[in-house]
Amino acid sequence: MENDEPTVSPDSSVKKNKFIKANLPLIIAATLLIGSSFVLGYTVGHRQGLTVVGYDADAEQLVDVVQKQKTALDSMTKSLNSAVQERDMAVDNADELFKGINQANADKAQFETMNAIYRETLRQRGGVSLTVQNLGIKSLPENAFEYQIDLIQVSPNKRRAVGSVELRLIKDSEVLVVPLEDKNFNFDDFERLTGRWTMPKGFTPQFIEVRLTGYGTPVIKRFSWQRGKPVDVSSAFVSEIPQAEANAQ
Repeated sequence: MENDEPTVSPDSSVKKNKFIKANLPLIIAATLLIGSSFVLGYTVGHRQGLTVVGYDADAEQLVDVVQKQKTALDSMTKSLNSAVQERDMAVDNADELFKGINQANADKAQFETMNAIYRETLRQRGGVSLTVQNLGIKSLPENAFEYQIDLIQVSPNKRRAVGSVELRLIKDSEVLVVPLEDKNFNFDDFERLTGRWTMPKGFTPQFIEVRLTGYGTPVIKRFSWQRGKPVDVSSAFVSEIPQAEANAQ
């Protein structure tokens, strides 16, 4: 059996060489174009890879910023909640205080009403003559003292109590008159006189005496002197408190 082998004729080779020579510029241009396309594709892909890496870095930084803002927002939310709670507590306290004030005003009105009833009952039963209801002496620092004199009178004919008061310190035969800030009184049913004085050094009275002078017979009440522990107070300067002066009998 015979083998069939392809044969290339001399004419075909010559034609092929002529074709290549004639189209050599086109072949070179196509080769350059293909190579340029490959290079361009690699460059674009490489740059795109760099862009993706840069994006990841920016994303991480953005996440960090968002996290910090979230932390700050949580802190502000806690502060706001705390402020709201404090406000609510303040409102509740204000409500309680308002209720307390209203209750105190109601109690005061009730007390004044009861006093008016008692005073009217006393008037119908003959009233109460002018008298010293209470005498209070408070010991202050630097040998200073504070007095509080409560006067009362319930007149059947509703006459006002008008007159003056004198406060005396007595030791044996020695008498000192306490300088009162306001020794005059003028009231319907009750009045409180207050003030301060400085006791002379070395003088300790045995008695303290209150004398009331007004309509009718003078009123004299004597109390035993008992000095307690001084009360710390800074509501007045000691240098401004008047000294008790001797008054010969």
